[in-house]
Amino acid sequence: MKGHQRFAFLAVAIIALISFGLYLNSINNSFHFDDLPNIVENPSIRDLRDVQSIYKGIVTQTGRFRALTTLSFAVNYHFHRLDVRGYHLFNILLHLFSAILVFFISRHLFHLNMPGRASYGSQTFDPEDRRTNVLSLLVALIFVSHPIQVNTVTYVVQRNEGLSSFFYLLCFFLFVKGSLSDGIRKAFYWIGTVLTFFCSALSKEIGLTLPILLILFDLIFICRDKNALLKRLRVYVPFFLLLALFILFFLRGGMLRQFLDGAPEWFWTPWENLLTQSNVIVQYVKLLLLPLPGWLNVDHDFRVYKSLFEYPTFLSFAAIAFLLLFAILRARKNKLTAFSIFWFLIVLAPTSSLLPLWDIMVEYRLYLPLFAYALLLSSAVDHRYRYLALTFSRKSGLTVVTALSLLVLCFYSVVTLERNRVFKNDVTLWADALKKSPRKMRVHHNLGRAYYEMGRVDEAIREGKIALTLMANTERKEIVKYVFNLLGGAYLEKGNLDQALTFFRQATEVDANFATSYYNMACVYAIQKEKEKALQHLKKAVSLDPKYKDKARNDSDLQSLHGDKEFEELIR
Repeated sequence: MKGHQRFAFLAVAIIALISFGLYLNSINNSFHFDDLPNIVENPSIRDLRDVQSIYKGIVTQTGRFRALTTLSFAVNYHFHRLDVRGYHLFNILLHLFSAILVFFISRHLFHLNMPGRASYGSQTFDPEDRRTNVLSLLVALIFVSHPIQVNTVTYVVQRNEGLSSFFYLLCFFLFVKGSLSDGIRKAFYWIGTVLTFFCSALSKEIGLTLPILLILFDLIFICRDKNALLKRLRVYVPFFLLLALFILFFLRGGMLRQFLDGAPEWFWTPWENLLTQSNVIVQYVKLLLLPLPGWLNVDHDFRVYKSLFEYPTFLSFAAIAFLLLFAILRARKNKLTAFSIFWFLIVLAPTSSLLPLWDIMVEYRLYLPLFAYALLLSSAVDHRYRYLALTFSRKSGLTVVTALSLLVLCFYSVVTLERNRVFKNDVTLWADALKKSPRKMRVHHNLGRAYYEMGRVDEAIREGKIALTLMANTERKEIVKYVFNLLGGAYLEKGNLDQALTFFRQATEVDANFATSYYNMACVYAIQKEKEKALQHLKKAVSLDPKYKDKARNDSDLQSLHGDKEFEELIR
């Protein structure tokens, strides 16, 4: 076995060992928040043979761009039902395979970036180059151990990010291999590139940015001269125009129409979103550089900025513009640095540019951009090694950078293990979020719900009432209905039926189609022996959401209705 093959096997073994070592303590962590509608309470994933139901769930719940993620949940449910360990194992394996791809992609990128080497052609590749191998392993270990990845790996529903990223990396790897190959092998790599592109896009929308990065890789690393560059641009410019037309006129019904007319779910303008996201990107960089436990948060509370001259928006905007300009102007001389900057900004573009999204800042969006950070950090380590080797000696340089690299990896690993403990259950997760986002209504509601599920009713009421005091802080008013429903459920548990009814009614006033509160009111009326009102509200709940038929069959709160002809017909 050749030296480069032995190193590759060793690298894969190290990556696997560290991946499982860091995430096995999360294997029994509970489902959280968005896991409930997408997995626990999702009827469309219950039967793999029911293709129509799965398709309906894909279209109505997650959209076609996340079809493969929904299908993966259906596979998990088929084998594991609601045993959370199977879902976590799937996510951990995805993370492991992505890190392995990061290792092999990095080897090619470091090789192509080395001065004096031909820009393409497998005959010039020196896979036994120790420096390239070690730097690539460092990139993979940063990727696998960084605590920012916990929000994607441990939070089950964020598999959409992990699955799309895995196919994204696989697509990029196949494209690189195709660029460096000839003959029939090149054709197979190109076919694989196309298939994995669609797999990435059908896992999450970030896959749509892949063609841009593939083209940039080709222009930066593969094109040897100006003539080759111009020849490729004749092909790529029309492709860019087609992609732009698809995004502007067809994606989500046409993004241009939405930008011109606005959308009902937007609470601020695209321009305000662009300004805000410039500050978010700076915060993302801060979290990548120094992921302190006190800064990491499942639900960041980030305000909207409305003016370019509102501190620190102008500075953030200018810093990002400078980075982008640097990458464009230095793309031929600082290939790896420029490409890493492009990777970071382009992958973030769908969520951190013009499109207003309710979740302004979330850590799982950094899962794939972290690859760019790992490349830049490893390049900085290499630069420091060469400086020390020239100034002192190769041995002293190697000693210093090895010690620093191990220190950084140990820090990342310790924080990752700690973050996994934070995700143990809903109480630990949202209690941690409350320390960092005390003014966020959703955080108080989710912590209150966690207390309610654990039977800690008084604490649930306390958090629900605090959430109501923060009502003015949120523009997403439908969150309020969940708070009212939580308080109604808590008072129902305490036996205060009148207070429970009051809160359930308030929930339906916020949303007249909120099936959960109609069902809960039916339970209250059934307990009060008011059959007509109970049946009236139960009919409304079932008409809005048929799942309440099954729930009503075995609900002890509806015991007084059992045997009633109308009730039996309703739940049949």
